[in-house]
Amino acid sequence: MDTLAERRRLVDVQDTEITHSTTAGRPDRAEPRPASATDDHQLLLLDAESVPKLRDETARLIDQDWGSSYGGLDNLAATLQGRLKDRAVRAGVVAASADQARERLAQLAVALNRDGQLGEAIHDVGNGVFAGRAGGKPTIGFLFPGQGADVNAATSALTRRFETARDLYRTVTIPTAEDSTGLGANGQRIVASSIAGLRVLSMLGIEASMAAGHSLGELTALHWAGAMRESTLLALVNAHGQIMAKACDGRGSMATISTRPEDVEPLLRGEPVAVAGYNTPTQTVVAGPADAVARVLQTAAATGLRTAELPVREAFHTPAMAPAMDGLRAHLEGMRFRTLERTVQSTVTGDALPPDANLHDLLVRQLCEPVRFSQAVGHMADEADLIVEVGPDQLLSRLAVHICPGVPVVPLATDSTSSSGLLCAAAAAYVLGAPVRHEHLVWPRSGSTPRENANPRAETDGANPHSPGTRRA
Repeated sequence: MDTLAERRRLVDVQDTEITHSTTAGRPDRAEPRPASATDDHQLLLLDAESVPKLRDETARLIDQDWGSSYGGLDNLAATLQGRLKDRAVRAGVVAASADQARERLAQLAVALNRDGQLGEAIHDVGNGVFAGRAGGKPTIGFLFPGQGADVNAATSALTRRFETARDLYRTVTIPTAEDSTGLGANGQRIVASSIAGLRVLSMLGIEASMAAGHSLGELTALHWAGAMRESTLLALVNAHGQIMAKACDGRGSMATISTRPEDVEPLLRGEPVAVAGYNTPTQTVVAGPADAVARVLQTAAATGLRTAELPVREAFHTPAMAPAMDGLRAHLEGMRFRTLERTVQSTVTGDALPPDANLHDLLVRQLCEPVRFSQAVGHMADEADLIVEVGPDQLLSRLAVHICPGVPVVPLATDSTSSSGLLCAAAAAYVLGAPVRHEHLVWPRSGSTPRENANPRAETDGANPHSPGTRRA
């Protein structure tokens, strides 16, 4: 994938106009480059006792000849990493080339000159520039996507760079897009990509204290919170998709209307159409029979509202999915979930789940309930210093920045052939004071693997590797 194109894919999601995002639909994607491609970004980390000292160090780096002094960008990244002493004033720059790194360091210098005290952290996700004062351990929230993206994990930066991500795909069987395109298979690919992201984040010491998942992503959030181990999650995702597929009749439709839910309700009167999702305070998803949805959209457009049909033929998250409830309930009867050990802001209830939540009832109820993503992320924003989307693409990040504009949101893009999403997440966490194990992020541009210890939390004993404790599910 062209570096510029990849940068644009991740660039400044706060300025991206939302046309649609839901539990289904696939964005256009470029063909992935081979695993041997040398387009990896590097993370330059700095720390200092004060803003003036950080500014001076940044200026010195800009003026230096990196080729003669360090042997190139990769060696510069390694050298800077070795100098870190966990000092309070921190900065990070993510770049794909020496020229881009110098340009972004110049942007950092300008920002430091503008705010001599660094009163507010700098989180320029689009340009890969971060700076801040490390205080206490920051509060981080994770977002997990649902259906809606193709995933090519075989050539992703995570699987190419980290043994713990590759190990996941060696120990479980995930259908490829060529093998199967059903709801269960596609769901497994998406969820496995999120699991790979969780494994790498855990290895780096980037831990969250709360999470939310969009539709199918709720299951991933429950896994992260300790309810089930990886293999159980993947099996449930497959069964969940197959049960839903049997209940589908192919005569439904879904669409977004870019306005508040209270403005959408009058448009639905007299039609068998329901609100299927609250994506943001000003983007509402509706679903129902295809002809009825078409009439609602026509009425909405006549009032000047922006609408977009979604590429699905079902009315997910409405009473139309009731035929799947008995099948899912029967499947869940044979499962035992563990008590939640972390906070899940549920997109089924729109609020935090209690540790002893009845997950059997919750997941059955989810089939016909709207996705309360806006409400769940709104609660998360009340506490979070940083939000990271752990999964393929950046659909949820585009939504989240409209829900919590004051909180930095970084898409990990776990299926990307570029490491820029991961490095931006690491930089954002580091400048806030998270105990990032940045030594694992130093790698040569030739494509060989970075220094990495075996993941101590890999699922070798059946335990959830992302949850505190080691009890079996």
